[in-house]
Amino acid sequence: MTDRISADTVIEMLNDCRAPRVTEESIRAKIDCYSFHVESIGAAKVTVCFIMMRNGFVFVGKATPASPENYREVIGQTYAFDDAFRQIWAHEGYLLREKMAGN
Repeated sequence: MTDRISADTVIEMLNDCRAPRVTEESIRAKIDCYSFHVESIGAAKVTVCFIMMRNGFVFVGKATPASPENYREVIGQTYAFDDAFRQIWAHEGYLLREKMAGN
């Protein structure tokens, strides 16, 4: 198994990349708005995040703690947003590859 490199090293390496790529900034620039909803199911709480892109497409992320006693709204929102945001990466990567391929 290889050792993991630090986040700072990854950022330095990415800054040297010159080919087109998807970045956090490029994704954030395409976000129109986002909202959160908390649903209680029995003792459990689920936080759902809806991210609407400028073109109207919506990504949905969710988060829930394993133990209801550990629920914290701000943590649920953070994890739910991150879950939805990660989904955008794959779609944006696909769109960029299509553009680069001339399709």
